[in-house]
Amino acid sequence: MSPSVYGMRLDGISAHAPEQAWSNARVAARLRLERMRLRKASGGRLSPEQAKLFETSDRWVRRFVGFTERRFCRDGEGTIDLAARAARQLFERSGLASGDVDAIVVGSVTPSYLYSPPDAAMLQHELGIPVWRGPAPREIVGADVSLACSGWVTSLMFCYALIRAGLARRIILIGADRMSAAINWRDRSFATVLGDAGTATLCTAVPEAEDWFSPSQFWSWLDGSQAEVIRATAGGSRQPAPSPPEVDAGATRLAMDGAAVRKILVPFVGGPAIDAALAKANWKLEDLDLVTLHEANLTLNESIVKTWRERGLRGQVLTAGGRFGNTTSASIPLALALNPEALSIGKRFGLFGFGGGLSACFAFGTIRHPLPTWSNQA
Repeated sequence: MSPSVYGMRLDGISAHAPEQAWSNARVAARLRLERMRLRKASGGRLSPEQAKLFETSDRWVRRFVGFTERRFCRDGEGTIDLAARAARQLFERSGLASGDVDAIVVGSVTPSYLYSPPDAAMLQHELGIPVWRGPAPREIVGADVSLACSGWVTSLMFCYALIRAGLARRIILIGADRMSAAINWRDRSFATVLGDAGTATLCTAVPEAEDWFSPSQFWSWLDGSQAEVIRATAGGSRQPAPSPPEVDAGATRLAMDGAAVRKILVPFVGGPAIDAALAKANWKLEDLDLVTLHEANLTLNESIVKTWRERGLRGQVLTAGGRFGNTTSASIPLALALNPEALSIGKRFGLFGFGGGLSACFAFGTIRHPLPTWSNQA
């Protein structure tokens, strides 16, 4: 290519979800089992407040969360396994050669190993992407990106920056999480929503005139003053050796203040955030043909979309149908992969990630080339 500034297109999206499905009823049964264990450990007594932490049902989850089931990895499997399966499917179905890839960006909040090795490096080896060109080392860019539920759109923005700057030509963008590893079975707020999935998206450099995006079409936000709304209180470098009682109580697993999420993020995403992002892009809600939100909670998302529709949104909302739960870094590309018929040339889309941190990252773009998708799910 001759131009010094490049644009980016998406050349394919691949999604993989584990075969092991957990229904809402199965999750409710697992919570009851945990309640029995805790009651036994506490001498047969639980306070009403403690008992409430375990109360749920299929009806409750469908009403307040919107999910019907989710997929869990088998024991011994991790994020790298989900990522590798999605990426291999992308290579096989697209005909991409491993030697054509010069960058790997992994969006995930559940690294396969706590400190090292990074998943991007392991994925290079898993996929056989060459590291030598004759006697010289071959340049390969790699990064693991962790920004909670905003991580995949943020990773997409980083891929765009690499390609636009001429630092990469073909990037494998991974969105993968084994969120079942983060479940505290003593708290229904996350036990009822989290699921596992992996995705791989091929980001390719194109002449600037064919760019699907532009710098003005990405918008990001952070507010660490609200960090305690979603967090794991132990297990990181600040408290690397939690006590056995802390581990037993789930301190190394995720905890969420659901009421605070609804109070803060729903009105923010539905109002000031979308306004700021659209103003930067010089777009309007009515310009959007397709919308995909991070699938944290379908009921929560419906309230956001309702606000947008009252303000002019007429486009189609793409979801994973509530069958996979909150897959964090995989949720947006998973929804895209499961709706191939909607991804036609000329469609203008909006991708909206938001969650822990608190954080948000939005992207707007236009499909200018065919966008094939593949999934191991019907």
